[in-house]
Amino acid sequence: MKVRLDERQRGIAKIAIWTFSVCLLIGILAWRWSALVGIFRKVIGVLAPVLIGLVTAYLLSPIQKWAEQKLSPLIERKKPHPHLKRGFSVAAAILVLLIAIVGLVAAIVPELISSIKNLLVNLPEYLTSMTDWINAHIANLKGDQPQLYSILVSVWDNAQKSLNNFADQFEPKLDSIASGGADLLSVITSSAVSVFKWVTNFLLGIIISIYLLYNKERYLAQARMVLYATLPQERVHGFLRIGSHVSYTFMHFFSGKTLDSILIALLCFIGMTILKMPYITLISITVGVTNIIPFFGPIIGAVPSALLILLSEPRKVIPFVIFILVLQQFDGNFLGPKILGDSLGLPMFWILFAITIGGGLFGFIGMVAFVPLFAAVYALFSDFLSDRLHKKGLPKDTECYMTNDIHYAEAKQPAPAEAEETDSAEAGADPADAAEETESPDDPPAEITDSVNIEETAHGNDTEETD
Repeated sequence: MKVRLDERQRGIAKIAIWTFSVCLLIGILAWRWSALVGIFRKVIGVLAPVLIGLVTAYLLSPIQKWAEQKLSPLIERKKPHPHLKRGFSVAAAILVLLIAIVGLVAAIVPELISSIKNLLVNLPEYLTSMTDWINAHIANLKGDQPQLYSILVSVWDNAQKSLNNFADQFEPKLDSIASGGADLLSVITSSAVSVFKWVTNFLLGIIISIYLLYNKERYLAQARMVLYATLPQERVHGFLRIGSHVSYTFMHFFSGKTLDSILIALLCFIGMTILKMPYITLISITVGVTNIIPFFGPIIGAVPSALLILLSEPRKVIPFVIFILVLQQFDGNFLGPKILGDSLGLPMFWILFAITIGGGLFGFIGMVAFVPLFAAVYALFSDFLSDRLHKKGLPKDTECYMTNDIHYAEAKQPAPAEAEETDSAEAGADPADAAEETESPDDPPAEITDSVNIEETAHGNDTEETD
């Protein structure tokens, strides 16, 4: 015996199946979450060279394209040499990457190690002066609030012990790295497996990125071919449009924010040198790196830097804070808009949301990457909502939905030619049909139909013209 379902029953069955599948999936994820996270991390570890190669090729693609345009007049004077031109441009992009890495390591690491070593050496003196300062400012609490006084003293003593233990453990390793002596080999050997794995993944990623850059048009064409073979054509067009928008937003934001952060780090270095601040290199790098995080990056970088200066030279904390505020105001109101423009277009709430989600999932990289990705998704979703509202004849402005009343958009008046055609079509229509349409109780009121179905009013009633 066959059970036949009508359209309504089929729809209910589909909804029930989808609901059951989603609930089952959520239950499996909650039940085996730790195992799934372990599998995910293992897969990411295995695919690390491929991921490094994809990210490197994506970031170097604009440099390779620029180098190819500059080398084209030199290489192709008499006849085209596409393979030679592509090979030189890829080599130039990889060379720029390697020079940047080596230059940053050679210029920053020695100064950074020197600053950290100086901090660790002077840490006991800093802690002693800080203890005297705290005791002088909370001495009045000893008689008035003895419990609060004991709690504060206990917290500071524990923090002081933790910092001293960290300095005692970290300083010998830092001396070995800075001196490059025989102990350096033991330091590297102790973590030889992780270092070797990281270096191997990086080198394999560079090799994969070379292949991807050299044949990037072919690989992109193969990806499009797979999409067209497995998905409907309309879905492929939408997917490609979304990918292009996300890529443009992310690349524009990342390149502009990187340049902005480099300039901010240089300005911070110059300003702190003029003001004769301590730990110039360390603080400048911290401020520049955290400046990549939108809006909240300056605060994240300024707070530990101010605490570091407070430990070493407390009297220079206030000038440093004032200098950082002036520098970030200059960046937010002049330098940043000049470089980036309005590349994000996100309200402050959604920026905070993206930073929170990205930081919680992937740490610092997530805070940097999730903001432009979420900006692209936000723009695409806004376009989708605008298109759907337009089709329904509803306004696109958010202010129109501040109350519970629905404000329909004004229907467009048909053109004179379309009006005459509509009148003639209505004149030739059967009176019985017209009366039947008028007396039908299922039809909606005329004012709602005219306001909601704006597309039919704007383009004319195709059904009546056919009749």
